[in-house]
Amino acid sequence: RVIPSPWRPLVKANANYNLCHSYPSIMIGPQAVDDNTTEGLRIIRKVAVFRSEGRMPTLSWGSRHDGASIWRSSQPKVGLQGNRSPSDEKYMRLIAECAAAVQNPHKWKKPSLPFIKMITGSINENDLNLENFKDTPHIGSKCRMKIFDLRPKTSAVANRTGGYGYENTSYYTNMTLSFHGIGNIHAVRDSYQKISALCMNEKVNDVHWSQLVEDTKWLHHIRLILSCSWQTAFHVRYNRLPVLLHCSHGWDRTSQVSALAQLFLDPYYRTRAGFSCLVEKDFMSLGHPFHTRCGHGEGRGERGGGVGASGVQSSGDEGQISPIFLQFLDCVYQIVHQYPDFFEFNTKYILLLSEHVYSCLFGTLLCDTERERELVATIRQRTFCLWEYLDSTPGLVNHSYSPNYSEGDDVEECGALLMPLPSLLRNVTLWVDRHCMHSPRPTLPCLPMEHRLLSTEENTSSKINFNGKIILHGNNDRDEALIQSALKDAEKW
Repeated sequence: RVIPSPWRPLVKANANYNLCHSYPSIMIGPQAVDDNTTEGLRIIRKVAVFRSEGRMPTLSWGSRHDGASIWRSSQPKVGLQGNRSPSDEKYMRLIAECAAAVQNPHKWKKPSLPFIKMITGSINENDLNLENFKDTPHIGSKCRMKIFDLRPKTSAVANRTGGYGYENTSYYTNMTLSFHGIGNIHAVRDSYQKISALCMNEKVNDVHWSQLVEDTKWLHHIRLILSCSWQTAFHVRYNRLPVLLHCSHGWDRTSQVSALAQLFLDPYYRTRAGFSCLVEKDFMSLGHPFHTRCGHGEGRGERGGGVGASGVQSSGDEGQISPIFLQFLDCVYQIVHQYPDFFEFNTKYILLLSEHVYSCLFGTLLCDTERERELVATIRQRTFCLWEYLDSTPGLVNHSYSPNYSEGDDVEECGALLMPLPSLLRNVTLWVDRHCMHSPRPTLPCLPMEHRLLSTEENTSSKINFNGKIILHGNNDRDEALIQSALKDAEKW
């Protein structure tokens, strides 16, 4: 039985990127708002005005069974005076109502309290159990939508002095708001500089290695992002709710959490084709500023950037450079490393992708927005595609890949990968393949010269060729040649 979709494509509202420069030309909204009508277009424009950078709530992922979905936006312009937008409140209410109105013939079993305690390890248990909100005045008898503010609450409150802030749930009925404490780009950059300095330190005391790694806070940030992504997937999978994600601008932390939640929920995104689609959608089309965050083409200290189409200072401002996408790939590595059989690609796929984030050999991850990429620079027509290169490179496929569903199964019900949250967080470890790649101390097994030449010859079978092949080794490599080579390296040291 085909269930009518509660959502509608918004084709006209941002067709020329006039509504929001950093959003794609086509967005998805609730079925009750039609941008072909004057009233619908008026609501959309007022909602965009009330959100930072015009980044109004738009659909990122939706269930084919009901209204369970993931939405994303930027922070509202509340300010110190507590400004309101009736249009924004109405738009959010319509999302919740359209989601609740879907008559789903598939009866999803609500999670019991013992199950919630087991799978969450009592982490944020009260927020994940909807029974706790029955007596909350502005929610009433039923919570219909979750709002995840990914920032620390102190940061969200401080942003009110700049005219921004967070939703007042007294005006957003049947919705709850929670803060998740993920650090901003400056905290990520500082932490990355510390972990990089540690891995490149020749005189580090390896007896205290684990403690020194934790002191950089890099793994702490990874756990926060994974925890928030898992909770988002839990609400969608078990509570069957729409979840709105936002941070400040909605293009850094929001992109990370949204994409990772979909990795947990949808087995398609755990394939090579699906993962490339996920990155294209949640990072590229929805406005993660790659140029600004990576500093592509800018030397250290250069100030020629100016303001890009996304509205943020471009990479000439070093304060805006931060390894956000690399941090996302580190989170993906943690899941693939712990549950490799659920992914069609292996950890070397992620490692090679992380190398080409900064190589500028491909146009795929250049520019800040879809508008810049498609209209201004016409990148696709003039550069090679990174995904085609990865697909044609040998050694990146996981041959033990086994989808956790069979033919005839409901993919959404059987394909979700929601492990107990404590097991995920407790097994987070340093991505040695990446962070210790150039470490002066032996950390990874190293290939002897004859094996390096062999690997180079194998890589030439790729459809896309360029000079300076990157030979990558993973921590999971266990063949005899690698072990012997590691022993020889140890003798040298």
